[in-house]
Amino acid sequence: MADSGRLDVLRFVDLPVERKSAWGPGEHASRQLEVNGQLLSDHLAAVTGKVVEQSTPIVEGRSGTVTPAAYLRALLGGPKDDVLAEGRIAIGYCDACLDGSCGTLLAANLAANDEFVTWSAIGFERFNEGEAPKLSPFWKRAPAEPASVAGPTWIPEPFEPDVTFRFARADYLQALQDERRRLGAHQ
Repeated sequence: MADSGRLDVLRFVDLPVERKSAWGPGEHASRQLEVNGQLLSDHLAAVTGKVVEQSTPIVEGRSGTVTPAAYLRALLGGPKDDVLAEGRIAIGYCDACLDGSCGTLLAANLAANDEFVTWSAIGFERFNEGEAPKLSPFWKRAPAEPASVAGPTWIPEPFEPDVTFRFARADYLQALQDERRRLGAHQ
């Protein structure tokens, strides 16, 4: 968002995407996020200089572990199917797996009040399996109490420079409700 007074506009648009592996080669119809008339991935790539090949999990006839309904529910701030930190949502998934099984998501902090919905700290979220356990020779006695090892976690990597979008709450909710209705009509 360039001007703090200007609000961003979210839309869903049809865009075929080339699936790299999940269902073999070929294009599949999908719904992508557009912000201010530009594909989200294109906007983020232009601002950050990084390749951003992420899409929504809304693909006709295909599904990863994240359903389109769960994705839209999370964008509304509802219960989510991912394990990202509280207040953090996945806004984009791998084109091949349509979920986080590849270990990379496009994520943002979600905040909302009566007037605005904000996505901030947008960047990749990477799965970290934690530190490998420290091994000692078999003849050394193990400590009585095993040391606690941090478990697997998702680690945010916000883009530099910071990317934040601020949407009018009513318009944001309308875009998501329109997409929910469209999906309901196709099922």
